[in-house]
Amino acid sequence: MDLNGYFDPVSLERPEFENLDHTESFSHHISVHTPDHPIRELDKHQVALIGVPVDTNGFIKGSKEAPDQVRSKLYQLRKINSNLKIYDLGNIKNGGSINDTYFALRDIILELLERDIIAIIIGGSQDLSRGVFLALEKQKGLHQILTVDSMLDFSLNEDSLNSRNYLNQIVNTSGLKQFSVTNLGHQAYFVTEKQLQQLEKSYLESIRLGEARKEIRQAEPLIRDSRFISIDMGAVRHADAPGATLASPNGFFGDELCQLTRYAGLSEHTSILGFFELNPSSDINGQTAHLAAQSVWYFLEGLTHRIRENPIDTPEHIKKFIVTLNAAGHDIIFHKSTLSERWWMEIPVKNPDSGYNFFVSCSYEDYQQASNQEIPDRWWRFLNRLSNENE
Repeated sequence: MDLNGYFDPVSLERPEFENLDHTESFSHHISVHTPDHPIRELDKHQVALIGVPVDTNGFIKGSKEAPDQVRSKLYQLRKINSNLKIYDLGNIKNGGSINDTYFALRDIILELLERDIIAIIIGGSQDLSRGVFLALEKQKGLHQILTVDSMLDFSLNEDSLNSRNYLNQIVNTSGLKQFSVTNLGHQAYFVTEKQLQQLEKSYLESIRLGEARKEIRQAEPLIRDSRFISIDMGAVRHADAPGATLASPNGFFGDELCQLTRYAGLSEHTSILGFFELNPSSDINGQTAHLAAQSVWYFLEGLTHRIRENPIDTPEHIKKFIVTLNAAGHDIIFHKSTLSERWWMEIPVKNPDSGYNFFVSCSYEDYQQASNQEIPDRWWRFLNRLSNENE
């Protein structure tokens, strides 16, 4: 598929100043789609940057101006390891309708997945995540989605699609057969009891901001299993992200967002990362655009350290631990990597795609909890969810 028809070339003004000598800057070590250099030799690259300057269904407008702002800040950062080949494809052309944009994004993501290229999306409003869902629907397996958001973007009503209810197709419909969603960082005063009850009913979960910030590394297992990570910049506190479309005085700190995206870079499963809901008109000195760019940079830096390890593909580096848990009625099997010391739990439900049981990323604390005769919440959720689907 020729992607040139989907994208406008990159066109940026030269920055007033550059942080680094141009030989060390990010922009001089990537391939860029420009009017004079159309997209070609895409297969030689591992990462593609995609701008989506669209906020037609944004609950609050303004985020369509964000892609070039983030791109400009990213270009001024330090280059990434030269072994990681990156292509900035430009901005998706504005279609005749918002559905045209969703389906264009679907086609692009499918093409990149087929070529084993990781996609970084810079939006735009968060309902653009629908384009990714449309692509993943065409792929086999159960796809784990992670949203980083101060709110839960679904409603119990069938309203027209917008950036505040774009998860409806997953949480309230048959999408549950193909998707599992976890939200990270919700703030209790933005979430209704009915929403939390709906998550519980569907064996999905959302981690409160305070719990997530208490030990940020505990988010790593959630991120490690996620195919697509959709970030609302409003999940970051206003002091660090004043340009979020719906800013809040509370939220993640800027460095914590960078830590989360670095975990995503390290994850062998994360193939799509999206940044949404950044309104440049309310930003202060480009601070939020800077933060989004630095978060992209940390994701890419994590990618340079990504290794393939899991209980199925690299059993030679895995140690097995069996915990007899009386309350569960049978043993819980844990697996630990001798390379990275990362952990997995085995769910006693057969994965039809692999022929093995399902494996869920976890932490050492989950193993400790099971050793103390307590059922890990994540294990219980997945057991019920997968058992119900296989009945």
